[in-house]
Amino acid sequence: MGFLLAAVLFVVGLVIGWTLLVRLDLFSATRVFCPRPSAPPAIALTAEATDLHHRLRIADLHCDATIWRKDLTRRSNLGHFDFPRMRDANGALQLFLSVTEIPRQVAGDLIDDHSDRLTLLDILDQWPIAAILDQTERALCMGSKLKSFCARSEGEIRFIEKASQLRRALDDRRGDPAVRAAVLGLESNDGTKYSLPNIQRLFAGGYRTCSLCHLADSAFAASASSVSKSGLTPLGRDAVAAMNEAGMIIDLAYVAPRVIEEVVKSSKRAPFVSHTGPRGVSNDPKCMSDELLRAVVEKGGVIGLCFVRDYVNGDGLEDLLCCIEHMI
Repeated sequence: MGFLLAAVLFVVGLVIGWTLLVRLDLFSATRVFCPRPSAPPAIALTAEATDLHHRLRIADLHCDATIWRKDLTRRSNLGHFDFPRMRDANGALQLFLSVTEIPRQVAGDLIDDHSDRLTLLDILDQWPIAAILDQTERALCMGSKLKSFCARSEGEIRFIEKASQLRRALDDRRGDPAVRAAVLGLESNDGTKYSLPNIQRLFAGGYRTCSLCHLADSAFAASASSVSKSGLTPLGRDAVAAMNEAGMIIDLAYVAPRVIEEVVKSSKRAPFVSHTGPRGVSNDPKCMSDELLRAVVEKGGVIGLCFVRDYVNGDGLEDLLCCIEHMI
């Protein structure tokens, strides 16, 4: 009996101690695993380049900072993003993509890995029980976090749910460069749990973009890096119609070429690609052929170039510029 009581007290003490460490932000999965970017190489900018940068309207279409236990309103050396650094970089618009499932295999081809490392991170960082157990609740939790950060910015970061709100934010930014816009999107569509009613739930929760798959095939569509390389499933065609009806923009990042062709043909609204690269420069399966890039643009969509080795076939500035010139 004494041993059992000691064991119970030990477990209780461990839980209380872990909770205090996480709540006081002294130790957490975020502090252990969140990347710490290395200092960028020192590049001497000309006055002309600096002036151009400050005149540009800069939009970034891929940030998954909401998976981490960090306050985006505070400057940090954890991760690649926070609101102060966004202001330093003259960012005007940030798309936050909520990822609700992260498999072990995230690179290469012929991926059939449906494992999930994010659940363990959520447990260690003490997310709400509902968000740990249910991926739709997980997505809604990340959306609520972003809304809270925007609300605390005292009007500087506008949480955008309507086109008119975005136009207003960009107009206001002309007079006050501190004004920035945030849009919420779903990257790994496990967050829908492949339920059409959940698409409407996520839209009501502020989500305005949604992908059809991630690194492996989903119940909606084939992934570009999966085994099948097929197209939309019957449920996926229903999902496209449901997203059209809700007013949610379809994100074609990661999908197989046939899926892009089918969505461009069937969608009543212009899709977009949050992050990809040109297949003519990089042979990674996540990259898109010139024909598919043109098809999305001709439909009225926008293409986001991902500044990562897989997508630009290298780590240098010249590699990146080569991709930009090719896409133009």
